[in-house]
Amino acid sequence: DKWKLGLSPRSRSHMLSALRTSARKAPALARLGVRNFGHDPAHAAAETDKWKKISYVAIPCVVGYTCFVMATMKHGHHEEVAYQYIGIRNKPLPWTNRGGSKCDLFDYKCAAKEKAAAAAE
Repeated sequence: DKWKLGLSPRSRSHMLSALRTSARKAPALARLGVRNFGHDPAHAAAETDKWKKISYVAIPCVVGYTCFVMATMKHGHHEEVAYQYIGIRNKPLPWTNRGGSKCDLFDYKCAAKEKAAAAAE
Protein backbone atom coordinates (compact mmCIF):
# COMPACT_ATOMS: atom_id res chain seq x y z
CA ASP A 1 0.00 0.00 0.00
CA LYS A 2 2.85 2.40 0.62
CA TRP A 3 3.95 2.12 -3.05
CA LYS A 4 0.61 3.21 -4.54
CA LEU A 5 1.62 6.90 -4.40
CA GLY A 6 -2.00 7.99 -4.32
CA LEU A 7 -2.56 7.07 -7.98
CA SER A 8 -5.68 5.54 -9.41
CA PRO A 9 -5.34 1.92 -10.61
CA ARG A 10 -5.54 3.05 -14.22
CA SER A 11 -2.79 5.70 -13.79
CA ARG A 12 -0.65 3.17 -11.97
CA SER A 13 -1.02 0.64 -14.79
CA HIS A 14 -0.08 3.28 -17.39
CA MET A 15 2.98 4.28 -15.37
CA LEU A 16 4.08 0.65 -14.95
CA SER A 17 3.53 0.03 -18.65
CA ALA A 18 5.70 3.00 -19.56
CA LEU A 19 8.42 1.82 -17.16
CA ARG A 20 8.37 -1.70 -18.64
CA THR A 21 8.59 -0.31 -22.19
CA SER A 22 11.51 1.97 -21.37
CA ALA A 23 13.25 -0.88 -19.53
CA ARG A 24 12.92 -3.08 -22.64
CA LYS A 25 14.27 -0.36 -24.95
CA ALA A 26 17.10 0.80 -22.68
CA PRO A 27 19.62 -1.95 -23.58
CA ALA A 28 19.13 -1.34 -27.30
CA LEU A 29 19.64 2.40 -26.84
CA ALA A 30 22.65 1.84 -24.60
CA ARG A 31 24.27 -0.35 -27.25
CA LEU A 32 24.15 2.52 -29.72
CA GLY A 33 26.10 4.74 -27.32
CA VAL A 34 25.70 7.80 -29.55
CA ARG A 35 22.91 10.31 -29.85
CA ASN A 36 22.37 11.38 -33.43
CA PHE A 37 20.12 14.40 -32.79
CA GLY A 38 18.13 13.68 -35.92
CA HIS A 39 21.15 13.58 -38.29
CA ASP A 40 22.80 10.68 -39.98
CA PRO A 41 26.25 9.56 -38.75
CA ALA A 42 27.97 10.77 -41.95
CA HIS A 43 26.69 14.30 -41.38
CA ALA A 44 27.81 14.18 -37.74
CA ALA A 45 31.30 13.02 -38.79
CA ALA A 46 31.54 15.81 -41.38
CA GLU A 47 30.53 18.44 -38.81
CA THR A 48 33.03 17.06 -36.30
CA ASP A 49 35.84 17.23 -38.87
CA LYS A 50 34.84 20.77 -39.83
CA TRP A 51 34.99 22.02 -36.24
CA LYS A 52 38.28 20.22 -35.60
CA LYS A 53 39.82 22.06 -38.56
CA ILE A 54 38.38 25.38 -37.40
CA SER A 55 39.78 24.75 -33.89
CA TYR A 56 43.25 23.90 -35.25
CA VAL A 57 43.33 27.33 -36.91
CA ALA A 58 41.49 29.41 -34.32
CA ILE A 59 43.32 28.32 -31.14
CA PRO A 60 46.82 29.28 -32.37
CA CYS A 61 45.42 32.58 -33.68
CA VAL A 62 43.92 33.40 -30.28
CA VAL A 63 47.11 32.41 -28.45
CA GLY A 64 49.24 34.46 -30.86
CA TYR A 65 47.03 37.53 -30.57
CA THR A 66 47.04 37.23 -26.77
CA CYS A 67 50.85 37.11 -26.73
CA PHE A 68 51.01 40.11 -29.06
CA VAL A 69 48.66 42.18 -26.90
CA MET A 70 50.45 41.26 -23.67
CA ALA A 71 53.84 42.11 -25.21
CA THR A 72 52.80 45.49 -26.62
CA MET A 73 50.41 46.67 -23.89
CA LYS A 74 51.62 49.54 -21.76
CA HIS A 75 50.66 49.38 -18.13
CA GLY A 76 49.96 52.96 -17.20
CA HIS A 77 49.96 54.08 -13.61
CA HIS A 78 47.86 57.10 -12.83
CA GLU A 79 48.08 59.59 -10.02
CA GLU A 80 45.03 60.00 -7.85
CA VAL A 81 43.79 63.55 -7.57
CA ALA A 82 43.18 64.65 -4.00
CA TYR A 83 39.78 66.27 -4.35
CA GLN A 84 38.49 68.17 -1.33
CA TYR A 85 35.30 66.15 -0.98
CA ILE A 86 36.87 62.67 -0.98
CA GLY A 87 38.16 62.56 2.61
CA ILE A 88 35.25 64.28 4.39
CA ARG A 89 34.43 62.66 7.74
CA ASN A 90 31.32 64.25 9.27
CA LYS A 91 30.75 61.59 11.92
CA PRO A 92 32.87 58.82 13.47
CA LEU A 93 32.86 55.62 11.47
CA PRO A 94 31.75 52.42 13.27
CA TRP A 95 35.05 50.61 12.63
CA THR A 96 37.34 53.37 13.85
CA ASN A 97 39.71 53.16 16.78
CA ARG A 98 38.86 54.94 20.02
CA GLY A 99 39.34 58.64 19.63
CA GLY A 100 38.50 58.57 15.91
CA SER A 101 40.34 57.48 12.82
CA LYS A 102 41.09 59.02 9.47
CA CYS A 103 41.49 55.65 7.72
CA ASP A 104 39.07 53.89 5.41
CA LEU A 105 37.81 50.42 6.33
CA PHE A 106 40.27 48.45 4.17
CA ASP A 107 43.19 50.90 4.22
CA TYR A 108 45.58 48.63 6.12
CA LYS A 109 48.65 50.84 5.66
CA CYS A 110 46.92 53.83 7.24
CA ALA A 111 45.57 51.65 10.09
CA ALA A 112 49.06 50.27 10.79
CA LYS A 113 50.46 53.82 10.93
CA GLU A 114 47.72 54.86 13.37
CA LYS A 115 48.35 51.83 15.58
CA ALA A 116 52.09 52.54 15.58
CA ALA A 117 51.45 56.19 16.49
CA ALA A 118 49.07 55.16 19.26
CA ALA A 119 51.59 52.65 20.65
CA ALA A 120 54.33 55.30 20.59
CA GLU A 121 52.27 57.68 22.73
